[in-house]
Amino acid sequence: MTAGQRWIRLEEELHLVDLRTRRPVRRAAEVLAAVGDDCVHAARHGALVVVDHGEHTRLGSLAETVRERRDRLAEAANGIRTGLVAAGALASPGVEFDTDPDEPDTAPGHESRTRAAARFRVTVETADADEAQWVARRVAPHAPVLLALSAGSPYWADGRDSGYASTRAFEARWSPSHFSAVRTDTAEGVLEAEDELVATGVVADRELVDIDVRPARDGAGVELRLCDSCSTVDTLVVVAGLFRALVDTLLAGRDGGGDWEDPSPTLLAAAFWRAARSGLEGDLVDVDTGRPRPAPEVLSALVALVSDRLDASGERELVEDLLDGIRGAGTSAARQRAAHRRRGRRNDVVAVLLAETVGRIRPRDTADDTGMRSMLSAYSPLGEAVTEDVHDEAITTDGEPRPEYVDVLKAVSDLGADELRERKKGVDAGLRELGVTLKVYGKDEPQVFPLDAVPRIVPADQWGRISAGIEQRARAMELFLRDVYGPGEIIRAGVVPQDALDRAPGFRPVTGRAVPEGALHTPIAGVDLVSTAPGEWVVLEDNLRMPGGLAMAAALRDRIAENYPEFAARGEIHDPRDAFEMLRATLRAAAPEGADGEPTVGVVIAEDELSSFDLNQVTQAIGGTLVTPAELRCDEGRLWRVDGGEREAIDVLYVRMDEEMLLSSEGADGTRLRHGLLAAMRDGGVAVVNAPGNGAADDKAIYALVPDIIDFYLGEKPLIGQVDTYLCSDPAQRAEVLDRLGELVVKPIDGYGGSDITVGPECSPRELDQRREELRRHGERFVAQEVQPLSTLPTFDGRELQRRHVDMRAFVMLRPGANGEILASAPPVALTRVAPAGTMVVNASSGGGGKDTWIHRA
Repeated sequence: MTAGQRWIRLEEELHLVDLRTRRPVRRAAEVLAAVGDDCVHAARHGALVVVDHGEHTRLGSLAETVRERRDRLAEAANGIRTGLVAAGALASPGVEFDTDPDEPDTAPGHESRTRAAARFRVTVETADADEAQWVARRVAPHAPVLLALSAGSPYWADGRDSGYASTRAFEARWSPSHFSAVRTDTAEGVLEAEDELVATGVVADRELVDIDVRPARDGAGVELRLCDSCSTVDTLVVVAGLFRALVDTLLAGRDGGGDWEDPSPTLLAAAFWRAARSGLEGDLVDVDTGRPRPAPEVLSALVALVSDRLDASGERELVEDLLDGIRGAGTSAARQRAAHRRRGRRNDVVAVLLAETVGRIRPRDTADDTGMRSMLSAYSPLGEAVTEDVHDEAITTDGEPRPEYVDVLKAVSDLGADELRERKKGVDAGLRELGVTLKVYGKDEPQVFPLDAVPRIVPADQWGRISAGIEQRARAMELFLRDVYGPGEIIRAGVVPQDALDRAPGFRPVTGRAVPEGALHTPIAGVDLVSTAPGEWVVLEDNLRMPGGLAMAAALRDRIAENYPEFAARGEIHDPRDAFEMLRATLRAAAPEGADGEPTVGVVIAEDELSSFDLNQVTQAIGGTLVTPAELRCDEGRLWRVDGGEREAIDVLYVRMDEEMLLSSEGADGTRLRHGLLAAMRDGGVAVVNAPGNGAADDKAIYALVPDIIDFYLGEKPLIGQVDTYLCSDPAQRAEVLDRLGELVVKPIDGYGGSDITVGPECSPRELDQRREELRRHGERFVAQEVQPLSTLPTFDGRELQRRHVDMRAFVMLRPGANGEILASAPPVALTRVAPAGTMVVNASSGGGGKDTWIHRA
């Protein structure tokens, strides 16, 4: 020993993964050539590298060496598009390493293993091999908790969650060549046990005998070999420190310890199995009592046992500080599962492990909120227009994070402002590469869509109420469109005045009646919502013409998941990409009855939108064809896409452009599309989604009557509220609006995307005078609403988290039922839009941005 302190030697195995695919690769030879370090060598199959971190007497020195060598190795590996991952084993569906049952260095029971398994080994100095075996035998009952600390392989090779914290440890115990420890006090006894096993012919040689705690092959120390490779250096150091302190404690009592009695093999096997199963997140087996005991208590008991030796080394405070962090953050297995819950993708798990292995992120202790409070120190009201009762979805009125936001806000705070700015550059670069840009007032060039780091979180119970309410609303509005373009019962009943319908700019008696009886006008509906209080939501407006945002929602999730791998949900959240399949099915269900085979879907867009990210992504996701009006031709009661001399029938035309622009455009034969397209619709030759004339239902004056419309068609009360609305066409209501103009929001009934809205409290006297004059001259063109204080969410402004107003676009998809009923389903995906500082207008063209939206599964 050096200066009375035993040295520790640490050797760890690291997986190699392709940085693009995040899948394991056999590149050990290339990495070794790039790094040129004698301390690194390759494992047999070439998918792992083994790093020898040498001998250290101080834990701080050990930690520094591990970090430095990982950094140097990662830098070399990155040059060949390879990353390092420290974990017991990786889920790698589709990536199998060839095995050979007859290969002499394959351990029995592992012949069919198709993935690499990685662990780390800690060796603590002893006087000789006999002393090493004496202590190894007595360490074994304490070893399960060290396995639990390191557990980091929760997934089977095919990507399924195993239910175990360490599949590597569980699988290792399948082999007859595996022992926890040999029941002997001498090194010679270990060799005899190995020879006995080799003599059976089951094991080819001693090197394949795997013992959890044993003398090192060179006889210089006792070796702990059972731990999963750990992504965090803190865990490595804690395991090493506790193991050395345990060796010191046992050897200190060697002379007066009396006879040793081994725990029963059954009890010890159960203890190791439970550690592999639960990690630190459940009970362990207390080997002294043979009973279950919470893992934190077992860990505390071990620390108490070795506390004198930790005090003697001067490292008790370090070990306990590191253990506090590990207790708060959980095992690697728990963190991997949290990463997977975000969107159910294996790549997200690997992204977290990649970042943790090289220290780019560190696990978060949710109990420590000092950094969170610092980041929120400037979380203040947005200005005079905002009163104290504005609802913030993430922070309570007491300034405390709501439970669903604790983990995310802690992660943001841990990153800090400098790192958030750096991550934002990566987010922007990814969005720019995809073409997710927009035109902003006052800017000559398209701007990257501003995506904020902090996601919006919608708990499952809230989403259940939202979805039920908007599904009810979409069914009622579909019945309204069928009625106003058909028998007109709601008009005759006086529920909706004829003049209100006539004033609606989107009411098109001719085009709206082109939809065949029984066909849907609105297979895809958009609904804009705001949160008014904890768990309370109201509809701000409907969009029944061409609601977009599905592809944007998926793109925002991808960017957040890739650039902020440390963000983890407290439960499973829905993947926005799942909505694409629902959209695909909805469009095909809208096809006319006469469509043969798989309906063909054309997505029609304006010529200048051909490079649009959103439209291209949606088209690809639904298996459609992107077309412009100039490629379309109506003939023989059908709609055709013309490409040179070839033509293809289109069964469903998914319209993603202004309907009047479409109908007035010239088709492939030089004639305007209006007459031919409407005739094909009436004859059942093509379904147009959404149908022309839908603007009659999402008119802002009709919005005021939606509760009555729901009652008229469904006989139900609205399941979700909406904003109180004044019809400025009514003289009495207009007079009240003029009197309270500085308090109200005024919208043109034909406004789209937030254009020409005035928010009274935010307007100058001159702007109010202009709007007052418009109302007096053309009141029928406007509606007014009470200022609906849009909820706020923490938004990073480049320095700190500030409150910004938000709304949310959700979607409903409709299909005809077998008996003529209307089936409505809201896919669990939403697009959150963020207003610029100082305003409640979320319109992106005015400088607004977006957030990823996490909708929890029930």
